Amino acid sequence: MSKHAVHHPPRKNPQGPLMNVVLLGPQLMAASLEEAGRFVRLTSHLISDLPAFKRSSCCCEIPETHCPPRCVCEIHWEASPGEHLKSTIRVTNTSATHARSFQFNATSFQGPGNPSVPLAVAPPNATLQPGQSTFITAQFTPTAAFQPGETYHAEVLIQGAYEQCVCFQFTPIREGHAECEVAQGDPPTRLRAHQWYDHFQCSEPCFPARKG
Repeated sequence: MSKHAVHHPPRKNPQGPLMNVVLLGPQLMAASLEEAGRFVRLTSHLISDLPAFKRSSCCCEIPETHCPPRCVCEIHWEASPGEHLKSTIRVTNTSATHARSFQFNATSFQGPGNPSVPLAVAPPNATLQPGQSTFITAQFTPTAAFQPGETYHAEVLIQGAYEQCVCFQFTPIREGHAECEVAQGDPPTRLRAHQWYDHFQCSEPCFPARKG
């Protein structure tokens, strides 16, 4: 049976090194506070003799932004040869003022043995107004050319104002099926007590006799 999984890349932390300081462990923070308290106690008589000063409120930290990822998300498939796989991708025009034309196409799966089986995408294009969305469908049917246990990669390319993609990873598995064993010979019988107060047993068939 096929399996599907979607993974999104982690978002980068816009706070940079400042957030890393905030996230220090409680043990390190407690040790720092203890050392600071000891320092204040030892130097309190010196601090009282220092001239008063005013701390500058000027801040020179420059805010930073990050570029969006090229691979927006990853879709992982597992299936046996002949199983039909299908995923849906939602594309949105986030421009506030401009309509945008998008083109959608896909690469073939590449990996051990180089099967080069294409990933089908529909529709091939769409024109979206500001804030408008559309859905595209990626479909794939693996063949016996894929080697079980290996990993194959393909991309669905989304080209609008710039190019991004959805990354596909496919792992073929051996074809499996449920198996149950039935063992049957002569008609079986069972033993039961005739009555609760009796001390002998009765034998009776487990199933009604089959005619013919």
